[in-house]
Amino acid sequence: MSEGVERRGTEKEFGFEWQAYSEILPEHREQFWTWVQPLKPENFKRVHFLDAGCGMGRNSYWAMQAGAASGYAFDFDSRTVSAASNNLRSFPSCRVAFQSIYDLDRSDEFDIVFCIGVLHHLANPRGAVAKLVRAAKPGGMIAVWVYGKEGNSVYLAFLRPLRFLTKHLPLGFTRILAKGITAVYRGGLRILPVTSYRTLQRRLSFRHTEAIIFDQLFPSIANYWTRGEALALFDGLPVSFRSMVQTHGHSWSLIFEKSPAKPNTD
Repeated sequence: MSEGVERRGTEKEFGFEWQAYSEILPEHREQFWTWVQPLKPENFKRVHFLDAGCGMGRNSYWAMQAGAASGYAFDFDSRTVSAASNNLRSFPSCRVAFQSIYDLDRSDEFDIVFCIGVLHHLANPRGAVAKLVRAAKPGGMIAVWVYGKEGNSVYLAFLRPLRFLTKHLPLGFTRILAKGITAVYRGGLRILPVTSYRTLQRRLSFRHTEAIIFDQLFPSIANYWTRGEALALFDGLPVSFRSMVQTHGHSWSLIFEKSPAKPNTD
C-alpha cells in the first residue's frame, strides 16, 4: 500500500468535530466502560495505558479516573490534541501528543492499549493494529471498538446514501443538518421499539445526541465490519484472543492479549 493511500484518513474532519464538541460529559463514562468490556475500572488501577486516536481525551479521562498510573494519548490533528490536552490537564501523568498511528514506534511498553472508534476510519487498519500490538507489553491487553455490520442493515440502508451526500458538504452545514436530524430522532425515540442502545440514548442530552449524529454524517472513510472481518484485523499477529462482545447489538468490542516474548535459545 502506498504511503499516500495509507495516510488518507479522517483526522481533519474529526478535528472539526472535537473542536465543536470538546466537553467531557458524565454519559461518556458509561460509553467507555461499555466499549472496553469486559475490562473494568479495577483493571486500570496502577497501569500504564496507550490511547490511540484519543479524540478530545474522554476515554483517557475515565481511565485516569479509574486509577491508572500513566497514559499516553495521541491524535493527528492540532485542534483535537488541544481539546484533549485541556480535558486531561488535571492528570499530569497522562501525556497528550500529536502523532499519526502509522508512525507509532513504541515497543513492549503499555499494560493496556486501547483504540476506540478509530480503526474503522482508517485506510490501513491492519497496519495500525500491528502498531498497537507492538506497543503492548507481553501479557498486555489490546482493546479495540469498531463498527459492526451485523445488526446495522436497516440503519446502513438509510445512512450510506445520506453520507454519500453529506461527506461532500461543508462541515458547518453538515452540523446544522445534524441538529435537524437530532430533533426528529429524539422525537422518534418515544415511539421506536426499546433496545439497550435506545434506552441509553433517551438519557442523553440534545447536544450529546447531536454530536453522535454529526459523527455519522461526515467521515469520508467509515467501515462496518462483520464479526469475522473484525477478528481478521489481528490475523498473524503475536496475540491470543480473549473476548469479543457485540456491543448494543451493532458494534464490536474486542480484547486480545499480547503473547509472551519467545525465549532466546541462542
